[in-house]
Amino acid sequence: MFKPHRVLIPVVFAGMILAPAFGAGDAAKGKELYMKRCKTCHGEDGAGTPAMQKKYGEKLLPLGGKEVQAMKDAEIAKKFSEAANHKALVKALQPGDLDDVIAFIRTLKK
Repeated sequence: MFKPHRVLIPVVFAGMILAPAFGAGDAAKGKELYMKRCKTCHGEDGAGTPAMQKKYGEKLLPLGGKEVQAMKDAEIAKKFSEAANHKALVKALQPGDLDDVIAFIRTLKK
């Protein structure tokens, strides 16, 4: 007789262990991308350059700040992808690039 719980429990347990590895990016690769494409506006530390801080004020959230760091990776990715001033960057990204940049952003936590 088939007992679904004997199959389901190991699958769920394996999913709990392996799930973090699937969405995680490479922070080192993300730093490289960030320094090439994001630093110009967001600054090396993620706080935003003085010009961008002046232009956007409170709308420019520090990437290492509590508000951004409290977001789930998917939420950061969505906000990035929907930002009008990121359209060219979105088109230039390769699969996994955004995951890598988000992994780097996590290292900016204050």
